[in-house]
Amino acid sequence: MLEFLEEVRKELEELEVAREELIKLTREIRINSTKAIAAVHSGRFNEAEERLRAARDILEKVKEFKKYPEIYYAITHDAMQEFVEAVAFANLVSGKEIPEFKDMGIETPPILTGLADLVGELRRYSLDLMRKGEVSEAEKCINTMEEIYSSLITFSFPEKLVPGLRHKVDVARQLIERTKSDWLAARLIEEIGQGLKKWE
Repeated sequence: MLEFLEEVRKELEELEVAREELIKLTREIRINSTKAIAAVHSGRFNEAEERLRAARDILEKVKEFKKYPEIYYAITHDAMQEFVEAVAFANLVSGKEIPEFKDMGIETPPILTGLADLVGELRRYSLDLMRKGEVSEAEKCINTMEEIYSSLITFSFPEKLVPGLRHKVDVARQLIERTKSDWLAARLIEEIGQGLKKWE
């Protein structure tokens, strides 16, 4: 009478195998993306590009699992979010445009949350610029942070459609304000230093 349960069992067994493989692949995307971001911060751009290329190759394999929607979206979200953040960060620091992530097969929610997280990496980068005395470059970085925030704030959709976005955008606003304060202090120090040189 319950022979159909064998088919159900086979479906679940297939889904379990797919889930394990998908978890493994998305973990590799996250590792490569995280290391790419670290490489950019250290000025190792060739290494960053290699890491991102590896992540893109893995992403192509990941997209094959879209036929399992029960697991695909929940498992891939964080990895795609990290990938978006890494690619966008590497491009901006290299003077390139942020790419069309939809063309890469990235879903909408991780695109938005990844860009929101990007503000945090840009803060770190701008602080590094300030420490190096590159105050003008840091200001450009802050302007980019504000542009990202201004775009994301317009996406006022329910939490279930874009999980975590509202909170991340709020955090981005706070990071921008803190970075502006840091920049004003750095500029003041720079101006004082220039003033002292005139008296030497």
